[in-house]
Amino acid sequence: MEKLNGRAFMDSLCVSMGEPALRFKGSTKEEFEKWKAKTLPETEKMLRLDKLELRPFGCEKREHREQLISPNGTVYTRELWYVDTLADLSMPVYVLVPKNGTGKAALAIHSHGSDGKNGLVGIINEEIEESEKKFSFTYAFDMLEKGYTVFCPDMLGSGERRPVSPDKPKKSDCSAINNALMSMGYNLLGIFICELKRAVDFIFKFDGADPKDLICVGFSSGGLNALWLAAVDERVKTVYVSGYFHSLRKTALHSNFCGCNFVPDMWSNIDMDTPAMFVAPRKLYIETGADDNLNGADGLQNVYKLTELVHGVYEDIFKSDNFKFKVCDGKHRWYGAFMDEI
Repeated sequence: MEKLNGRAFMDSLCVSMGEPALRFKGSTKEEFEKWKAKTLPETEKMLRLDKLELRPFGCEKREHREQLISPNGTVYTRELWYVDTLADLSMPVYVLVPKNGTGKAALAIHSHGSDGKNGLVGIINEEIEESEKKFSFTYAFDMLEKGYTVFCPDMLGSGERRPVSPDKPKKSDCSAINNALMSMGYNLLGIFICELKRAVDFIFKFDGADPKDLICVGFSSGGLNALWLAAVDERVKTVYVSGYFHSLRKTALHSNFCGCNFVPDMWSNIDMDTPAMFVAPRKLYIETGADDNLNGADGLQNVYKLTELVHGVYEDIFKSDNFKFKVCDGKHRWYGAFMDEI
């Protein structure tokens, strides 16, 4: 029977590529270090990080609100800062400071559908209210209530930074932006990572926040960005990924078509186990729902394959128990299964 939509053709191309060319196949620490020294720069080139240059650091505070109260009763201050990143770009960042906090710093990265950073910090209008109930994306408060000073940026294409659909809070403009960027030799994921590195610069300069044990947390696309930031920036000491750890090939052609998933030449070279291995032996927590649609056509099968590869690096090479993985009972949402451990 003829198949007209092209999916079978694309699936066959994915199968024909075989295993990712840059996947780690060693078994010793020496082999791992040699692999990382070669593979990390090649991966950064795929992301075009070698072509992106942050402009001189600059930031400006635009808003300061005191005596706010979180859903669980934590009193905090919320500030809005604009941080200079690339060329003419500035990244808006909410900073939540608990009244009786520990001073420890956390970078919380929003998902799609949350009106960017707004939903993350509980600014919920009726257009995203149902999404919040479904995905539970106010996890900035989970960190705040643990005593963290929480930094929550708007990623390019979301929140205040939607060039195509500025009046649609549930919409992200990732696909439109990535199409243009790839036509110019760049990609959106690389822009995300570069700007997040500047967000880390901001955290390290922020008065009153102690960044030495910096944790980065994100759900869905926020988890994608959290993992990649930790992979290339060792200032992140702990990364917590929720709802985004699956084979790129198995998911992006079936259940996740957003442009931020697509980087030229990436699928033939690496999969999500590669950035996770770059994090080793720092702390890496991954959670997913048993029925999460983003797990792709093979469901948990491809997730287990990747986590087994990563676990092997942590356990066999680094003799470390810093990698933890949990399957939660439910669909695509933030669970916070490891909050008691951070």
